[in-house]
Amino acid sequence: QKVLKQIAPRICIVEEAAEVFESHIVTAIGERIEHLILIGDHVQLRPSPNVYTLAKHFNLDVSLFERLIKNQMPSVQLCVQHRSIPIISSLTHHFYDIPI
Repeated sequence: QKVLKQIAPRICIVEEAAEVFESHIVTAIGERIEHLILIGDHVQLRPSPNVYTLAKHFNLDVSLFERLIKNQMPSVQLCVQHRSIPIISSLTHHFYDIPI
């Protein structure tokens, strides 16, 4: 936290943002952040809280990333999957809102 305050970044990039607790992102970004870039898969992955009851009662199993997308925050989604064979990646249209 001390180093982040000293360098005062204007951009913060969070990889696997769908798995990161909202509170961790909020506390990590500084007051000078102008751009928060969240990268991840909100459909497939979620944060893993240790206490199930708290997670369900306070929605701790919903990341900031997922919350923003579900509230129609502007976002960009990849439409082509290059890491799997075409027959497997063609199945993703059942889970994602992308054209076939």
